[in-house]
Amino acid sequence: MKSIKIVLSILAGIFIFVSCEKDIEFNGEITAPLLVINSYITPDSVVSAHVSESRFFLKDSITYKNINTADVAVWVNGVLKEKMTLVEKGMYRGTYKPVIGETIKIIVNVSTMKEVSSETKIYPQPVINSIDTTGVWTGIRYDIQTNSYGNGTTMIYKYDTISTITGHTMNYTLKFNDNANEQNYYRLVVHTIEYYTITDTIMHSIRDSTLNNYNFDFTDVVSNNTNNDPTTLIGGGYAYNLYSVFSDELFNGKTYSLKFSTTEDIYKYSPTYTFARKTPDRKEIKVYLQSISRDYYLYLKSRAAGMGGTDFFSEPIQIHNNITGGIGILGSYTSSNEFTINL
Repeated sequence: MKSIKIVLSILAGIFIFVSCEKDIEFNGEITAPLLVINSYITPDSVVSAHVSESRFFLKDSITYKNINTADVAVWVNGVLKEKMTLVEKGMYRGTYKPVIGETIKIIVNVSTMKEVSSETKIYPQPVINSIDTTGVWTGIRYDIQTNSYGNGTTMIYKYDTISTITGHTMNYTLKFNDNANEQNYYRLVVHTIEYYTITDTIMHSIRDSTLNNYNFDFTDVVSNNTNNDPTTLIGGGYAYNLYSVFSDELFNGKTYSLKFSTTEDIYKYSPTYTFARKTPDRKEIKVYLQSISRDYYLYLKSRAAGMGGTDFFSEPIQIHNNITGGIGILGSYTSSNEFTINL
């Protein structure tokens, strides 16, 4: 009888867990909307910022209201430089390109809302000393397409080999010098550019390897990654270093050898395959390093962690914010010299 009682108790517990669902009326305070500022500043471009209005989290709408009536001022080292002009849909743009070493401050005023502001510093360009590459061929596999149809009584399956895939991994060692006089934050960026010839016209596509993580592996110790496969995480989240950011905590003031790899498999498609897919005529891998502000680093780290919150029991992630009086991010980045590897 004891075993029966235990089973019944477990079943009752499961029933209660599944069936206890009810609508709860929200009796809290509905907060007034805040100004949302998002801006990423670099010496390569003029200063711009997007201005919008926050929305209450219980609202049905998933869109944010753009603010097209804001006064957006750019200050450089404590001196007013210019007022930005509305371009469209809450996007404001100026004419000034910041210079390394300057402190840029953005102040936004909207008549019916509280003034908001934020500032960031433009850091020196990181210098890549060298990039060493090693190609590793990992064998041949086949891309097989399965077609099925019925003959009235049974299903008939037909298997066609679409392409032959030659596995190819590129390993990289990027050497650069770190400045010992300050805490530095970095972002690694890798672009794969594929060139095609279609009806005598050269086409190309650009793939951001650092975001398409299925073909990019950044498991260097500074990345805090141990496995770049999201399926190994509870809930299938993206808690790994999605934006490939890191600090100089482990190598401050030294020359560091950063290691990463990309998958550059070669596809040879069957002539009978009718879809418009083919092996590119050639590939280029473009690699550069960004020196980013601390706030931008914390924002990207927290944003990546927040995208991993798909598990039922995961804790909510506070996205980093450095807007005084509002929410959002003002960050800066300076890009290194670009290295191109031809495949």
